[in-house]
Amino acid sequence: MSEIIFPFGVEFQKSLLRLLSLDTGFANAAMPYLEPAFFENEALGWAYAFMVRYSEEYNAVPSMMIVMEETRKLDPSVREVYQLTLETVPIASLTGEEWLKDQTIDFIKRNLFVTAFLESKDLYNGGKTDDAYDCMMREMEKIFNTAWSPPDREWLFEEFNQRTSRRMSVDAQGDAIVTGIHDLDHLLGGGLNIGEMGIWVAYPKRGKTTLLTNHGVQAVRRGDHRVLHAVFEGSRSLVANRYDTVFAQREYSKVKRGEMDKETYDRMQYDYQMYAGKLVLRGFTDKWDYTAADILEEVQDLKRIYDWVPSLIIVDYGDLLKGRGKYENETSSQRAAFRDLKSLANRGYALWTASQAQRPKKDLDADAEVLKSRNIADCYDKVRVADFIGSINQTKEERQVHQMRLYGELYRENEADRVISVSADFAKMTITAIRDPGASVLPSASVPLGYVKKPTQRKATL
Repeated sequence: MSEIIFPFGVEFQKSLLRLLSLDTGFANAAMPYLEPAFFENEALGWAYAFMVRYSEEYNAVPSMMIVMEETRKLDPSVREVYQLTLETVPIASLTGEEWLKDQTIDFIKRNLFVTAFLESKDLYNGGKTDDAYDCMMREMEKIFNTAWSPPDREWLFEEFNQRTSRRMSVDAQGDAIVTGIHDLDHLLGGGLNIGEMGIWVAYPKRGKTTLLTNHGVQAVRRGDHRVLHAVFEGSRSLVANRYDTVFAQREYSKVKRGEMDKETYDRMQYDYQMYAGKLVLRGFTDKWDYTAADILEEVQDLKRIYDWVPSLIIVDYGDLLKGRGKYENETSSQRAAFRDLKSLANRGYALWTASQAQRPKKDLDADAEVLKSRNIADCYDKVRVADFIGSINQTKEERQVHQMRLYGELYRENEADRVISVSADFAKMTITAIRDPGASVLPSASVPLGYVKKPTQRKATL
């Protein structure tokens, strides 16, 4: 790795050196993977080498003032040249600080890959296949775990004015990603907020993807938010058909075959031009061991390549993810996967996903009881990290009148335990609020569904 240098010029390297001296958290994350030889300027390489030695001895990153003081000990033949170069480091630009961090971490990951490839290649060529595999997996784990995120830290009393200013300048509902279902948005305090994860529990074929798709549509249409829809089941093209169906408000069977009248087509063309750049569908269906790290990598790629950052991430759906690392059983892996999803939301995104419920002993079409989190498949622990837990419920009777019930079981910020009746038109892949409460069909658990009580007839008496 000694022949590798930073892919950016001297000004970038000066800014990086300054950032390392000012930001201890970032320095601790990056310095274990950086080498003095990466700096193409000799003075900058020397300065970084001193910073590494100082950090190892004093467990602290030296300021540039300390670095400049150290130049006094240099040989007179290079002292003045080094000082002239290093004097410009404290005024190097930090305008693109986040970009600088992202580029440095990306450079580190690429170097880790090169190291893993070369070492494993030598082992493989030497007939040590198992050692080559272990080497590659070990370095790949380093790549997945190498990321920069600032510590979640605040000096409470000193930052009071900053908090007050932020509260006054930010719309209380500004971070909320609306669902378009009034009662659900009311329960959520305006919608799912940035940093929150919501989970829908449902039996198979009960509309998980349809509801998640509608969340994506409403986030774009009502909130003008950017949405990343990660597809782990079916295919990306099928989910695209669902979105087109919701926007077209035509039958899914016709939309997927391209049977669309000119008026609908022209209207969609107009709408899609207006919503351009708001929705990305990403398929993850090539293998069976995807993790939340794959979603994060996609988010980072979208930011790096297109300068595009989503507000809402839809994971369709969570049960198909694995936890990062090795686990003794599927239950432990599922628990870890959902915790990883919550960590992803904590990075600054609202996140909707879904999970499968255990198949009940009762007839699915006749069970009027609402699903609860205790009915989740695999393990309850995987949903404990969620900010909102709800369920999708529909009997045969409700399906016949194009309705279903959403049950809001838990929300950290507001009271929940509420049943919300909604219209469910699966032909048009659309789930909407029912405006007239009198139009709701609420099945009774005490009377068999489809049973119509006949009036009793009195026997004739003489």
